[in-house]
Parts: sequence; structure tokens; C-alpha cells
Amino acid sequence: MLQDAMGNVPVRRKDTRVRIERRVALDLWLRIADSVAVPLVAVAVHLFLNGVQLPSPLVRMAFGALLLSVVVCFTVVPVYRCWWLRGAIADLGCLLLAWTAAFGAFAMFLLLAHMRDSLAGAWLLGWYVMGLLVMLAVRLLVRIQLHRLRSRGLYCERVLLIGLRAPALKLHRLLGGRPEIGKRVVGYFAAGEDIVVREGAAPIRLGTLLDLSSYLQEHQGEFDQVWVSLPLGEGVAIKDVLKDIEGFPVPVRVIPDTSGLGMLNPGVYLTGNVPMIGIRQGLAQPDYRLIKRALDLLVASIALLGLAPVLVMLALGVKLSSPGPVLFRQRRHGLGGREFWMLKFRSMRVHQEALGTLTQASLHDPRITRFGAFMRRTSLDELPQFLNVLVGNMSVVGPRPHAVQHNNHFQRLIQRYMHRHYVKPGITGWAQVHGLRGETPDLRSMRKRVQYDIDYIRRWSPILDLRIIALTAVKVLGQRMAY
Repeated sequence: MLQDAMGNVPVRRKDTRVRIERRVALDLWLRIADSVAVPLVAVAVHLFLNGVQLPSPLVRMAFGALLLSVVVCFTVVPVYRCWWLRGAIADLGCLLLAWTAAFGAFAMFLLLAHMRDSLAGAWLLGWYVMGLLVMLAVRLLVRIQLHRLRSRGLYCERVLLIGLRAPALKLHRLLGGRPEIGKRVVGYFAAGEDIVVREGAAPIRLGTLLDLSSYLQEHQGEFDQVWVSLPLGEGVAIKDVLKDIEGFPVPVRVIPDTSGLGMLNPGVYLTGNVPMIGIRQGLAQPDYRLIKRALDLLVASIALLGLAPVLVMLALGVKLSSPGPVLFRQRRHGLGGREFWMLKFRSMRVHQEALGTLTQASLHDPRITRFGAFMRRTSLDELPQFLNVLVGNMSVVGPRPHAVQHNNHFQRLIQRYMHRHYVKPGITGWAQVHGLRGETPDLRSMRKRVQYDIDYIRRWSPILDLRIIALTAVKVLGQRMAY
């Protein structure tokens, strides 16, 4: 316990100093381990391949150039910057990106210098693989030590909550179950409109807003951050709280309570120097959109090339089953609600419906041909939509696009129905692999389908897309729920 310059405000600094020293030590050990491991692996691989033979001047030059490339790439990519705040997967992804970029830059140098045949590819490949494995092992050991320190409270940032709204309570539960995040709520000060929770589910109650100022003076140095969780409408209360905190230079964050606003992948952005809160959007990260588009192009190209004989046979079957075109085009709503022409193999006899009406296919529908019934039951009539994917108005996985007339009808009946159009529509989707495909005879069925579609947008990842594609092959093909 120390006193400030005035001699009257107690400040506890021992725990803070210990945590900072531990953090610096771990960070330093990680950097030293990488600095030692990378060149040692290169030497070890050379000895394994060539024995004790002295490397040629060209190999020694390549060794130095590649080390320089590693230093540059590890600086550009934030390998060491706040690594303790990242999850293990994100940290490993960052390492893989920097390590691969270093070897990629060196390979480009070899091509430009016409030296690609001058170095042994086995040495470079061995250095890349073994170096990556060693650095992964180092990070695993460091994270084990990090977890031990956080379990003892030595590596955690201590958070003081002011107010207790639903998002703050959710954060408290998250931090309690995820100690690797490195933050811990030490307690909260109750405000007027806090949510009511059962005993033991909330952080420790330290008092009310009236007690805040005295607590901050008595416990300065015992917390690292202050999070304010008050209703956004109470501007005066938030200003008063911020005024109380003004004399204590700790990071302050406001947790906005946006419940009831129909949030969909929210985010925080800076346009110039103006902060904004994103309430509704599609895939939150721009990188996600690029990854999804790359995955779409890869899967659609492989599907069209691999299924070319099947597509030809299906086209012949459609042509022989009844007079009319092979492909059926229908206007559907896509990304942002914009209309596009969706392609399918024609499964019905050519007919004319009344203007402005569209009748969903149903069981024993007389308009469907026998060959069309087979295609619809096995979803083979959807295969031409891989062309829509290549063009860019559809995705392999996403909410199934409904006819324009159905969209106009259901968006008036189902809350957040149009949230489905924050992403591109898909050939298959999260709802379809859960059995929600084909006819929707009642409003409840459509509501359930929309819930799955919105859940997919919130949870999206490349792994989820691959999982849905695999489940489509297993579950959807051959189902008898589509007519």
C-alpha cells in the first residue's frame, strides 16, 4: 500500500507491478524463443540433409536473406502485438500468415534473381515445415504458462462495472467461462434500471452510483478498466459517471445496450474520426466476404466440371419429358433485396399463371412432370444455380431465395424476414439441412426457416459452409419433403 504525492489516497501497486513484469517476461521469452528457433531449425535441416558439410556461399546468403524476410514479415503482421489478447486459433493464424509470407517473399526474390534452381528445395521445405512446428510448440508452452498465471489472477485485467444491463451480464458470464481472454469483473455498482438476476449469477455488488466516488479513491490501483453499462437514453447519468471517473486515468468503455434493435452481426467503426456502431450487416468482417467468395468460386467450378456429364443427361431428360425450354428462369430477391434471374432445370409443364400470382408446388401437383418430380425430390433441378454462383448473384450456401411474390407477402407477416438478404442467397442452407425445404404450408414453417437463416448469418464461418455442404449431400438429397 503506497500513498500518492498528497499523502492521503492509498494506492496498491504491488499486484499491478507483478502482472506487468510477468507479461513482459512472457513476451520476451516468446520473442527470444522464435529468434533462436528459426535459425537453429535451418541449421538442423541442413545438417540432416548434407551432414557436416560447410554450406556454400550461396546458401549462406540465402540463409541471411530469408532471416531478413522473416523479420520484416513478423513486423508487418502483428505476430507479437498484444498476442495475449488474441485467442489461440487467431494467434496461430497470424503466425502462419507471417511465416508463409516470409517464404513467399523469398521465393519471389529467387525468381526475380534467376536463382530458383540454385538452392535445394528440400532444405527450404524442411525449414518451412519444421520451423512452423517448433514455433507452434513454443506458443503452446507459452499459452499453458499464460493460463496458469491467469488462473492465479496474475495476468488478468481487472474490470469494474458501473450498471448491469444485459450485455454487461453476458460479458461477465463470458469472461468467467473463458479465462484465456484475460479479463475479470471485480464487481459492479448498481444503477436505477439494472436487470434483475438470481443470486450468484451477477458480479459482486459493490454499492450504488452514490458510493462510486469514494470507492474509486479508496481502491485506486485495484482495477485496470472501467466499463459503463447504462441505458443509452440516460445521457445525464452517463455524464455524471464519467465525471466521477475523470480523476482516475484508467481506460473507460461504454457497453451500449442495443437489445430490441434487431441486431445482426454488430460492429464498431471509424469513418474519419467519427465512431459509429453497426446495428445490422451481413458478414461482419471484410475478410469473411473475400473468403466466402473464394470458397464459392472453388466449389462452383469443381461442381460444374465434375458434374458436366450429369448436367447433360438431366438436360436431355427435361427436353424429352415435355415440350419447352431446358432451363427455367424466375426472378428472386438476392443480396440487398435486389432482384436477379435464378436458374433451375424445368420440372413442370409449360403453363401460364394469372398475372401477379405464383402458386407453390405441392404434393401430387399436376403441373410437375414425372422426370421433374425425380429432380425436385433429389434437388438435381437446382444444379444450374452453380452458374448463378459463378456470376456472383448467389452463393453455394446461404438462405434459399424465395420468389418475389412470396417475399412481398411474408415480409409483412414475419418480423426481421428481410434480414435474410444481408447475404447472398444460396443453393443450400442451414434451414434446408434441418429439414425446412420445399413447400411452406403455414406461417409457422416459414418463421422457423427464417430463424435458421438469421442464425446462419450470425454464425457464419468457412467451416460452417463446408459442414452444410456435407450435410446437404447426406440429408437433403433424396428427402421427400420437396415436391
